[in-house]
Amino acid sequence: MQNHSEIAEFLWKIADLIKDDYDAKDYEDVILPFTLLRRLDCVLQPTRQAVRDAAAKYKTTPEQTRDALLMKAAGQKFYNTSEYSLEELIRRPADIVPNFSAYLAGFSNNVKDILYNFSGGEEKGLSPIYETLARKRLILKITQAFSEADLSPENVDNHGMGTIFEYLIRKFKEASNEAAGQFYTPRDIIRLMVKLMFEPDRAKLAKESLVGIYDPACGTGGMLTIAKEHLLGGINPQLEVYLYGQELNEKTYAIAKADMLMKGEDPENIKRENTLSHDLLPGKQFNYMLSNPPFGKDWKNIREEIEAEHEKGAAGRYAPGLPDVGDGAMLFLLHKLSKMAAQGSKIALIFNGSPLFNGDAGSGPSNIRNHILENDWLDAIVALPNDLFYNTGIATYIWLINNRKPVERRNKVQLINAASEDYCTPLRRNLGKKRVEISEDQSAAILGIYEAFEESKASKIFDTTDFGYTKVCVERPLRLRFGLTEAQRQRLQLDAAVLRLRDDRAQELAAALEKLTGQAPWHDDVAFFAALNKALPWKPAAGLVKVMRATLGERDETAEPVLDADGKPLPDSDLRDFENVPLKDDIGAYFTREVLPHVPDAWMDRSKDKVGYEISFTRCFYEYTPLRSTEEIAAELLALDEETENLLREIVAG
Repeated sequence: MQNHSEIAEFLWKIADLIKDDYDAKDYEDVILPFTLLRRLDCVLQPTRQAVRDAAAKYKTTPEQTRDALLMKAAGQKFYNTSEYSLEELIRRPADIVPNFSAYLAGFSNNVKDILYNFSGGEEKGLSPIYETLARKRLILKITQAFSEADLSPENVDNHGMGTIFEYLIRKFKEASNEAAGQFYTPRDIIRLMVKLMFEPDRAKLAKESLVGIYDPACGTGGMLTIAKEHLLGGINPQLEVYLYGQELNEKTYAIAKADMLMKGEDPENIKRENTLSHDLLPGKQFNYMLSNPPFGKDWKNIREEIEAEHEKGAAGRYAPGLPDVGDGAMLFLLHKLSKMAAQGSKIALIFNGSPLFNGDAGSGPSNIRNHILENDWLDAIVALPNDLFYNTGIATYIWLINNRKPVERRNKVQLINAASEDYCTPLRRNLGKKRVEISEDQSAAILGIYEAFEESKASKIFDTTDFGYTKVCVERPLRLRFGLTEAQRQRLQLDAAVLRLRDDRAQELAAALEKLTGQAPWHDDVAFFAALNKALPWKPAAGLVKVMRATLGERDETAEPVLDADGKPLPDSDLRDFENVPLKDDIGAYFTREVLPHVPDAWMDRSKDKVGYEISFTRCFYEYTPLRSTEEIAAELLALDEETENLLREIVAG
């Protein structure tokens, strides 16, 4: 085997040994952990005996100290104290199952943590890695096949090993398109994100000595890997890049951590837990953050923890607001915002369309957008082509956040419409729902639009306040007509407020209303109650007046407005409306111009004002298409009629 591609293909073809006993979606459960085991075997081979000797020597030493001594003996951040390797296991085929158990048990805890997550959790132990193979009589074949792969550092360096592992991950995800999209972001999208985040900082990064990159929904770790490769391969080979991530799913966490281990990264920087409810990197801040959080995934099961974090206010991660419980994507954005460094941080993440506009003014999502835009952190949003992902064809967007925007971009937001076919290339073979990809040239074109920061057909530049509006409550007066029908008066007599009246007041009220029926219908609330008060030996309380209006009154646009005790019109809740007034508009002038010409009796209740933000790509990139003339349409219809008649003649002529 001469190169990494040949090694990767060799490992991939080992799956042929299990194809009759495993579904394609389960191949990775065998190939990925065995690839890891073989790499670890090869790396540990030179110091294997030294580790065994140290294990015997320090048998009674406290665990933490012993662990450090064994790592020192291994010359690595991991070790294996057992008497076995994969090559040694196949020399005793009759005992391979119990020996395999001892072999796995000899690994250091950090490797066991990875293996436990491949096997389904620590409570299940390590046996699931090999027992199914043993039951199907495949354990010896698989162990022999992997023993033939030379994955030693002399033959495959850390970068090459990472490339091989990435290749296997991609092949398995592409072979099982159904589940790929949840944990595996297509590499063409990641490369575009990485370019948009790093390329504008090229000059700065060329002078940096170290940076930290974080993905709070890291899946298999692909975003972190490609980000580092771009930095070292294209910007600054001397840069120290530290990768951090957190992942909930056990298997993808195991893949990500194994990938880091095989690349020589610190695997302890990859954490397993729900990022939204349990941040396992508290207090840490990062220069660059990127992720593809799950779309439409609810947070009902962690609602208590999320709301408790929100209640902490500025001391917590979710102070600005909470999105709808049915979709936690914006919580990942808030989480990242809490990890921005004061000296400057950049964020790139993928959303579907909902975070652009969902939620009314005053709602959690709107308040989150408000928080980002009013702090001038939103740098740009890129609309991507449809059909880029394995498991969804919906519209997606890259959000770019920067808390230290360049001077020319301050208080501005750039929207880039890269959703057209100009920015994607059809695949020769669909991968699930992924039908197109973004080529390197197309990715470079999108980057060019972003860096140019100019208005064009695909690029629009707005002030941050262009997306804001004040939601103003518009009231109209309540207008009631009192017909005083017998049915209305009987219904009033049965109301609890009337039944509670003491002495003979209920009868007096009934008599007074009957007396007023002769002048019905009443179109003036003030005149009606003045006449009623005159007909009664007592004055109805405000509560009773409210009941009578609700029971006896009927809305009538021709009636006079109902007034409160101060002589001001009472609002009609049925006619209440709201106007979204752009932040740049004077609200009073807007009201005079847009509302009063249509409803002259309206007024604004400014105590209910709420500020909201939404971003409508459709409106921002709308292009007016003139309607066709009636003459053109008529001519087309006549042509169709003539065509139809000609076809009928041909049919009849036979």
